[in-house]
Amino acid sequence: MSKKEDENFLKQTFVTQTLGYKDVSSKREIWSQIGKELNGTFKVVHNSGNEIEKFDLNIPYKNYVILLSESDTRPLKFEIDFDSILNYELVLSWEDGFDKVLKRLGLTDIKIGNEKFDNRYLIKSKDSGKTINFLTSEIITCLLKQNVYSVSYITDRKNRKAKLISTISRTIEDKSAILESIELHRNMIDKLKDLHIIS
Repeated sequence: MSKKEDENFLKQTFVTQTLGYKDVSSKREIWSQIGKELNGTFKVVHNSGNEIEKFDLNIPYKNYVILLSESDTRPLKFEIDFDSILNYELVLSWEDGFDKVLKRLGLTDIKIGNEKFDNRYLIKSKDSGKTINFLTSEIITCLLKQNVYSVSYITDRKNRKAKLISTISRTIEDKSAILESIELHRNMIDKLKDLHIIS
């Protein structure tokens, strides 16, 4: 990793993991454009004191809706609801110093076989085969490029519903990066469908 890449990674790590204030109003036009281009619904919401601004953008994709949100105090987040076929769960998150200590003490996680990805992320799932098949090279490349902080897929067995939630760096500023993140989530939907995890 070059010095510039290292500095950028450290900046993204710090900004993503802090809940401080970061004004999102400069991104309002970009979000509005994306909503129009992808037949989505964009809205701006303020808290009761009008100090905090939040964006919500619903993007239709096939039979699903991809919800993006970001606010002055929260990072870019994606949420997608599904009807579940399979009781599948996945938690993927940046590996921190505490995780590395736990791994030395015996905590095991799934390895994909991509050294850069395996060193960045801690992957937990009871179904390692489906997880390895879900994390295609295209999805892995985009997760690394967009510096996605976490992805979780949780199933509500009782109601046969599931939700995919991902959190991305607060440093995403340009339209192309947001569009790439939307494409990443479309690819994840397609792969969940291909693996017969969702209907």
